[in-house]
Formats: sequence, C-alpha cells, structure tokens
Amino acid sequence: MRLASTQLILKAALTGFALASTALPAAAQPSLDQDDGEAPSLPEPPSEGRSTADRILDNESRIEQLEAQILQLQERTSKPPRVTFTGYADVGFFVPNGNDGVGWQRDVGFQQFPELADQFAWVFVGDILGTPVNSRGEAASLGDAPAAARFDSVNSSGAPSFIANEINMRTEVMLASSAFLRTSINFVPRTGSDFALGDFFDVDVAEVEWVVIDGTSIFVGKMMPVFGIEYKERWSDQRFGITPSLVQRYTSGPQLGFKVRSKLFNDWLIIAVAGTNGAPTTEQFHFYSEIDTNSGKTINGRIAVNLPIGDLIEAVFGDTLEIGFSGVWGPQDRASNNDGSTWFLGADLTYRSANFAVKAQLIFGNSDGQAEERVWSLDLNNSGYVEVNWLVMPWLGVIVRGDLRNADVALTNERIYITRSWRLTGGLKAVFNQHIQVKAEYLHNGEFGEVRSFDNDIFTSSLVLSY
Repeated sequence: MRLASTQLILKAALTGFALASTALPAAAQPSLDQDDGEAPSLPEPPSEGRSTADRILDNESRIEQLEAQILQLQERTSKPPRVTFTGYADVGFFVPNGNDGVGWQRDVGFQQFPELADQFAWVFVGDILGTPVNSRGEAASLGDAPAAARFDSVNSSGAPSFIANEINMRTEVMLASSAFLRTSINFVPRTGSDFALGDFFDVDVAEVEWVVIDGTSIFVGKMMPVFGIEYKERWSDQRFGITPSLVQRYTSGPQLGFKVRSKLFNDWLIIAVAGTNGAPTTEQFHFYSEIDTNSGKTINGRIAVNLPIGDLIEAVFGDTLEIGFSGVWGPQDRASNNDGSTWFLGADLTYRSANFAVKAQLIFGNSDGQAEERVWSLDLNNSGYVEVNWLVMPWLGVIVRGDLRNADVALTNERIYITRSWRLTGGLKAVFNQHIQVKAEYLHNGEFGEVRSFDNDIFTSSLVLSY
C-alpha cells in the first residue's frame, strides 16, 4: 500500500512538472547552473526545440521506468510464506508390575461367565490397552491371545525397559493471510525381527484451515476430531501427565474429511461439526479405518459453553469453566456396506486457572458389528474419567486421575472382551524450562462387578525435549 501511494505521488509530480515547464518562460525556469545554494528537487528535461507533447511523452517514459523499479522492489520485499516448526523427542523408562504387563486374562473354563459358554469360543476379561507406557497409549505387552494376529509394538514380556517413545515433528505454513497448512508426523523406533527394521512412522495431521471470518474456520484433510476434550492433549509436549485415559481410544483419533468450527461471542459459545470417513477412535483400536470401504460418512458434532467465572468465584481458583456435549453417528468402520451403525455420545467439563485444572469426560456408545464382515461390536456404558492437574510451583506439577471403562467388545461368536476396569493414576512432573520436562506416573488398575481383579499395574516415566 505504501509503495503504491509513492508511485501515484511521483507520477503526479513528474506530470505536473512537465506541464509547468512548458508554461513558464525560459528565464523563469529553474537551472542547474544557478548557484542559489540549493539544487532543484527534479531536473528539467531538455526544452530547446521540443514541444509540450514531446516533454509529456518523455516524462511518461521516466514514469514507466520508475514503475518497473517499484515492481522489482515489491518482489524483493514481499515475504515468503511463514513456516513454523515445532515438535519433541520423548524417551522413557517403564516397569510392569504383574501379569507380564498384559492388561487382560482368559476366562479359562468359563468360570467367571458360564452363561457365555454357548455363545463364544473364548472369553477374556480386562483391557487390552489397559497397561499403557506412554502418551501414544501403547501397552507394555498385548499378550498372546489364541488365534489372534496382532502388532505388539512394545512387547516387553513383563520386563522393565527403556524406550524411545516417539519423535514428533509438526509444521505450520501460512499459505495466505487467512489460510494455514498444518502437518504432524510421528517417528516411532521399535524392535525389528528377521532382518527387518521395526521402526515406523505415522502421519496424524495433514490439514488446511481457512479462516472464513474472525472466529470461524473450515478445515479439510486429516485433522483432529471434535469429540470431547482429550484430543487437545494428544502429543507428549501438550499433555500434563504421560498416559491417556481409558476412554481416550474413542475420542482422540485423527479423522479424514472436513470440519467447521465457530467460536462466537468472544469464545463464549463454541460449535463444531464435521463430516468424516469414520469415528474418532485411535488407529490401534478395533474400530478405526482411515480409508472408507463403504459409501456412508460419519457425522460429528460438539457444542460447548465457555464461562469466565473468575470474577464470580474469586474465593476458588476460578478462571474459566467449559461445559461441552459431543456426538458421533455413522456406518461401521471396516464394513463394506452401510448396514449397522456406530455412535457415541458424551459430556465433558474443564475448569481451568493459571496453575490448576479439573477435567472430566463421560462417554457411552455402541457399534452393531457384522459377522459376515468380521466387524467388531461394542457396547460401551457410562465410562469416563476425572483428572486434576496442579502446578504446585512453576517447576513442579501433580496429576491425579480416576478412570472407569465398562465395555463389551466382541468379534462374531469367536471371542469377547469383557471390561469392568477402574484405574487410579498419580504422578509428578518437573519443568526445567520451556524445552525440558520430566514426568513419572504410577497406574493402579483394578476390576469391578463380575470380573475378578488381577495384578497389572504400571510405573512409567518420560523425558520430553521439545522445540
């Protein structure tokens, strides 16, 4: 804008000077030979023997040259797209305590559930992902279930071990004043076998955000979901503690599709809707599919109210209170037809101040399953968590979380996993600076209802180096 204004001013000045020089007598025109102590601001083009039209053409030629120089200056001063790089390296140490780090057991002889002997070939109790060792939610060991081929990424066989959890690299590129490209890649070093490397990587974000108006954006690509609140702490450098909750597997998986999000009335009201290939389950769980094999699409939505209550409850920690409700409905992932559906409903709460936060999530849902398609069924009842984060000092934090998961997951009449699990997690974190933090957690797992308890606790730690 400044260069364009300068161009107009110079053009007007040169044109005016050309016209004025033709109207004045020669004696009145400024001369370079005059010794008046100050040179004229613009030199006069030669006037002898030249008409007014020639002089105007002469100055127009000079203006064209000036415009070319201004364009060159604009090209040199125009900024390239803004690119931001962030990420981290996460390494840790964990110790399984009981059951070789496996979160489930087989109901041998149908002793706990005799009524299921005629319905399933195998009955298992516990939680396959109930012994996580890192923020990815990877179990210390998946165990050796009969007739089940699984990728056991950690597979510690109950031994304590050091582990390089992951290396994350995120980029954000400002494509235009209102358009942004974001990507996130996780590099995961694991044990190889049979002369093959075990290392792998996954692309968990590849999205474009277009800010339509202030507070309203459209997202397209592989993006974070809109269900609940735990997806906001998906990465190690953003999570207060280490491990995810027992219900994180239903709410934090990236989704392919589009999303519209609006923050209205100074962020007081938040509305998000999305159309995606599948539900927001994590990729290592039974119910995730990145590429659809059916024609139906999944509808996702969340509405939340963000209340600034710091002025209302000054006696407490008060800052903000956000209350949200989420829903998901669509055809079953990994099915080639639209028969049957998967749905989730949930409510969440976040109470946050500068050094204190309370977070809670309640969720329940269902997936029908299909025998001919070998699609897993799910019956999820009244599950969730409550978590407290307290930064006691700028360098010391405390986390306490209580979890509950009440679910039945079945594959045709072949097998069923009956989960009646609760968990109590306690942990500390030390913050050395904005780039270095050390965390430690102990997870005490237990069972309730008709499922007998067994020992499968976990101690885990993490050093997160971020940039």
